[in-house]
Amino acid sequence: MQFVIFIGPHKVGSSQLQDFLYRNYVRLIQSGILYPMIEAEGLSFMVSKAIIGDIDDIPLPVNAREAHNAFAYKMISEVDENRFVPPKHTGLPRTRQMFRAIKKQIEFVQPEAVILASEVFSTFGVISPRLIQTLIDEFPDADFRIIANLRRVDNYLASWHGERLKAGERLHPLGRGGLQSYYDTTHFDYSQILEPWAQAMPEADFVLRDFSAVRSEGTIADFKEQSCLNFPRNLTTPAPQNPTMHRAVQEIVRRGNAQLMPEVAQNLRTFLEVITPELDLPKSSDIEMYGSVLRAEMFDRFEDVHEFLCDMTGQTPFFANLQNMLRERPIPEAEATAEAVLKLKSHLRSLSDADARTFIENFAL
Repeated sequence: MQFVIFIGPHKVGSSQLQDFLYRNYVRLIQSGILYPMIEAEGLSFMVSKAIIGDIDDIPLPVNAREAHNAFAYKMISEVDENRFVPPKHTGLPRTRQMFRAIKKQIEFVQPEAVILASEVFSTFGVISPRLIQTLIDEFPDADFRIIANLRRVDNYLASWHGERLKAGERLHPLGRGGLQSYYDTTHFDYSQILEPWAQAMPEADFVLRDFSAVRSEGTIADFKEQSCLNFPRNLTTPAPQNPTMHRAVQEIVRRGNAQLMPEVAQNLRTFLEVITPELDLPKSSDIEMYGSVLRAEMFDRFEDVHEFLCDMTGQTPFFANLQNMLRERPIPEAEATAEAVLKLKSHLRSLSDADARTFIENFAL
């Protein structure tokens, strides 16, 4: 049986892909493709969809919408006692029960292929290669196809840093100490993601994609093509999920996380998420987050990682526009932030939190 595993990593359309797969669960099963649920809530919801159809007035269970994230987090928590399942994933069974649920779906549905998709899989190798081996051991007759979308690291880190800020983390700015903290992690060194999978699955097909090429058609369309599965027509395609934080407001959020009480900082982030699209800010991709010196340092450090990708794929260069890592964007971050603050001040009446309003009113670079 063919197993297609999408291992992300983060900020490459993973959320939209998972949304697409679970929304089309029934149609996919009818076409011989199983995107398995992993616990009772998700399975019950999908049974309801199969019988009733789409249930628009029922909130979508997070354990169905992000089933394989929950699955991966639970696997991790059972091999590392210092890592925990995010609180949004409640009521999860042990992983042995999750594997049993997947196997029973395979037994009763008899699919031609099974899809597992989670950006959390990208952390398996660095946390514990045993996690990858467990998948192999649980499905010994499977033929594995591993798909990963990789972003050029300067673009990826600007997006991932914003994602961490969105979650309320207290961080240094990328251009002033934040970049260096990523150099020894999977967020910079993609070989830490891929090498453990390749070592554990030497017979697997690996499909590594430059995300700049994926974007033209979109993650869903590209995944359908790269998976080599027979997807049915007329599937529901959801809108992009989990938009990246605009670079012009990252410094506002960063300081808010550091200076405000957690509830106030959350109210500030919620306000910015809603109002930023209305501010007519410059393109996020035109805003410089690093500076020329750090770009040169980043480029040099990434050389070995890029060589690893070229060797693994036989594609040289892997990132066709790699030299653009050295090119500064036209708008300095401080200039973009100043423009965002100025424009935000005309929208403060819609911000109900007085402390958050005062923070923006007094914001100075």
